[in-house]
Order: sequence, then structure tokens, then C-alpha cells
Amino acid sequence: MKYNILKYIIATFILVTGSSCSDMLDEKVYTFVSGENLVAAKSYNELVSGAFNALSFGFEWGNYHNIVNFDTDYQTGPTWAFGSLGAGNFYEDGSNINFYKYYYQCIHRAEYHSYLINQMDIAQDVKDNARGELAFLTAWSYFNLVQFYGDLSLYKTSVSEGAPLYIPRSPIKDVYEFIIEELKFAEKGMYSTKDAKYVKGHVSRGAAKALLAKVYCTIGSASMAKGNKISVMEGVPFKFDDNGNKVRVPYPSKQTFEKDQVAGYESFDSKAYYKLAMDKAKELIDLGDFDLYSSQKELWSLASKNGKEFIFSLQTLAGNSSLSNYVATDYAGYIYTDGTLSSGYYVQRDHWYQLFDDTDERITWGVIHRFPFNYVTATGKLEYCYYPAKDSVKVRLGLDGYQPTDILRYDANLYGSKLMKFRQISVPLDGNRSDYNWPFMRYAEVLLLYAEADNEVNGGPSSEAIKQVEKLNTRNKSKKVSEIGAVTPWTQESFRSYILQERVKEFAAEGIRRFDLLRWGIYLQTMNSIGGVDENEVIKKREKKHLLMPLPADEVNTNPYIETNNPGW
Repeated sequence: MKYNILKYIIATFILVTGSSCSDMLDEKVYTFVSGENLVAAKSYNELVSGAFNALSFGFEWGNYHNIVNFDTDYQTGPTWAFGSLGAGNFYEDGSNINFYKYYYQCIHRAEYHSYLINQMDIAQDVKDNARGELAFLTAWSYFNLVQFYGDLSLYKTSVSEGAPLYIPRSPIKDVYEFIIEELKFAEKGMYSTKDAKYVKGHVSRGAAKALLAKVYCTIGSASMAKGNKISVMEGVPFKFDDNGNKVRVPYPSKQTFEKDQVAGYESFDSKAYYKLAMDKAKELIDLGDFDLYSSQKELWSLASKNGKEFIFSLQTLAGNSSLSNYVATDYAGYIYTDGTLSSGYYVQRDHWYQLFDDTDERITWGVIHRFPFNYVTATGKLEYCYYPAKDSVKVRLGLDGYQPTDILRYDANLYGSKLMKFRQISVPLDGNRSDYNWPFMRYAEVLLLYAEADNEVNGGPSSEAIKQVEKLNTRNKSKKVSEIGAVTPWTQESFRSYILQERVKEFAAEGIRRFDLLRWGIYLQTMNSIGGVDENEVIKKREKKHLLMPLPADEVNTNPYIETNNPGW
């Protein structure tokens, strides 16, 4: 597989920069142009864009969201829609292969294009910024790969620059050292969002700081010793009555686990890395490069694309077959020709919905509560279903947009949370590709990373950590963390659990939950607390082999330095 991933030469560059401006998203193709030609032409922007364009490959047919969302505790839908990946059959799954392949393509492009840009006769600050963006992409790619696959073939220069085609896997520690090195380079070289030359939508100096904080927190949590406790709200989705009938369990229960130390992270000093995370997150907060939007509605409005809360997002172009995606259709659905809702098969489980305060905008506005599911030919009218079941009183009284004729349905893709965030597009939801910008990193995460790190460094949350989290409480209209602590004082363990829960509420279906369960060493405990299958018969039972994804078979078969796959595969 490495040969297939890295052997290609620079033949075509497609310009798709991080800018939201249409002129910056226009396609510009260079066919069979050598690296020397591009150096002479000073085409640094095309080289940066060509590297970042590889991020779009995993979204072209929906592979990326499958691998980061399906293997989690709170995602559900029809069993057929979740396929082998959702059932834990990762080996030779297309999404797994593509995740591995496309991130290595990002790495190769980023490193080779940086090498070319370094030879250009351009202003030093322009050169530093371009190479900083590419270093960020390299770090981001390795960061995703190392968490899913463990030890990696670590290319510090591209094959096009003369690196060997095949190399052994490097230990996790070495991979992280390179990630941090690349991010420090990017942090120094890139423009700030406040610089006149910064282009909206590109990664920035602040993005490097944010990712550094996330990397440090990941190391801190993964290396934390076995036995430290953390709680999640989970549990079985149903029980059986005396007659053998399946009865839903409407509310999750508190499950407290002793975390495992993640394999490969044993040599790291957990508290030292958490201190680095705390300092780096606070540095970014104090800079003021990013900020929260005032409401969920404003956050997910079209006008906010690439705005002040979005640190790093996938850039898309409506109507372009390779630079657009089906994510909005897959999660929010679309209105079919007869007026009914089609697609939208992937929902958040009801146990996720029950985590929220009733006033929280992430469910009052953020969840679609009523939608048409059937057209009745005899009456010429649509039938609507409602969600959640506890809104039955509102339905009966016709409140909050419900009608007394609305029906409660437990269909796998009708009973669960469809999220409004996936409607942040400029084209109609009609079943075709849309220009949904996948949010890789948002400023909300920086606040929660700071609070998480502060809690671990100080043995409990400081007043500053409480202050940062309450910015989110205020925006989301949820109960303030200080008010919760006034009733039951926070401990290190309880606040740790609170932050983990806030992350799954804030970043639902944004591809973060699986990484969180893995880095905290509670992936197996959490998945298996569901009891084998969820309410829609999606298999959630997991084994130790699922802690790492299997390498693609071609990688093992082709690279002479890799004799075996990851354990269990």
C-alpha cells in the first residue's frame, strides 16, 4: 500500500484553498507540470492548496465520517447503514483503508510541496506561512493516524525527495515528537488571523496552538496511570419484561470506570503534558484570535462558515463532484419529491439526548424534532413523526410546532437526534452533494481542553477553568458549572467526567467521540456497557483488538518491514 500511496509524481494540482471566497475556490489545473516548473512560477499557493485538497478525498463518498463516528457509543441508525464498520468488522473495510491511504497522501503532498516552496524566490514571510500550513497538515495527518493505528511508518521527508519507499514502523513516542516538532514550526511561521495577509479559511498560527493543546491533552490522558476513574452516562438501551418483550430503558445511568493506560504511551509524563496543554490553550485564549458565537443558531448559520469559532474546517465547493460531499444528506436528510424526509439515516441515540438540560440550545434548536415520514395518498396529506417521546404532552396540546396528529415512531432513522448543524450549506438539501464544511477543530474545544488540563494539573478545577467552561454554558443556555459545583463540590474525578460529557454533547457527530474514548482508556468499558447491541440492533460489543484499527492488507503484504498486522487482525 505504501507504494500505491506515495509513488505518484506531481501531475495535477487542484486549487482549493481554505478561503470561503468563490474566486479562491475556482478550479485551476496544472497538468503534467514538474516541480521545477512550479518553483520557477512561484506557485506556492497552488502547492499549499493541492496538499490540503487531499483531505477532501475521504469525504467524496462519505468514508471519513463513517470511520470516526460509527464506532462510538452514541451513534445509531439502521444496521444496514452502519455496515461492517459499525459492527466492529474493521478489516479491509473501505473507510478504514481510505482513512489510512488519504492521510498518507496528505503527508506526502505536504512534505514534498514544502520542499518545493522552500526553493522559491518569494518573500520570507510568505514562504514561512506556506510551509507552516503544510507542516500543520503533516502534523494533523500523523495525529489522526497514530491514534487509530499506533506505531507508524514515519516519513519526515517525502519519497519524491528521495526517502525510501519502504521503512519500518516507528514507536508512538517518536511519532508524537515529530508531530510536536512540526506544530512548533507551523506556530512560528504561519500568519495570525489578525494579520493583513491572512486569508480567511486557511489554518493559522492559532490553529497550530490549538492542535498543540489537543496533542498534549491526548498524551496526558492516554499516559495517565491505570486505575484513575472517570464516569460516563451510558448503560443498556432495553430490558425484557416477564413476557420476554423488549422494553426501552429511556434514561442512561452513571457508569464509573477505571481507565486503562493506553499502550505505547507508558513513557510519557501525564501531568507534565497536561501542564503543556493548559499553558498552550490559555495562550490561545488570551490572544483572542478566535471566539464563540452567541448561540447555536448563529454558530451553525451559513454566514458563520469559516468564521471566528471555526479554527480548522474542510473546505468544500457546491456542485463540484470531488470538492463536495454527502455528509449533510447522510445526517440531516432531505425532503423527497412527495414531501417526505429521505436519507438522514445516522442519528444520535436517545441516551445522548437525555444528557441535556431542557433549556440547552444544543437540543432545543440543535435537534430536529418534527419531520414528515409518510405521504398518505388517500388524504393527500403528510404524516409527521415527533422526537423525543417525552414531548407527547406538547404533541397533544399542539405546542412548540407539534400537531396532535403527530406520531411517535421508533424506526431506526426516525427515533433519535438529527442535528441541525448538518444543514450549514448553501445549496438545497436534495439528495445530491452539498458544500458542508466538516469542522475539524472549533474554538469551543480549546476552552474544554484548557479546563480538562487545568483539572489534571491542579487536582481539581480552578476558578479560571470554571470561568472558561461557563462561556459555553452561557452560549448554550445550559446549567452553569459553578451552580452545579455549589450543590456538589467538584472533585478532580467528577470534573474530569463532566468535561468528557460536555465534549460529547458539544461535538456530537463531529468525529471526536471515538478519539476521546480511546485516549482516556475507556473505549472497551464504555462500548461494552451498552450490553452487546443498541436499541436498533447495531452491534456495540468490542474486544481488545478493536483498540487499534487494522493496517490495510496491502500495507502488510507489500512493506517488507511490516511482518504482522496490529494485534488481533
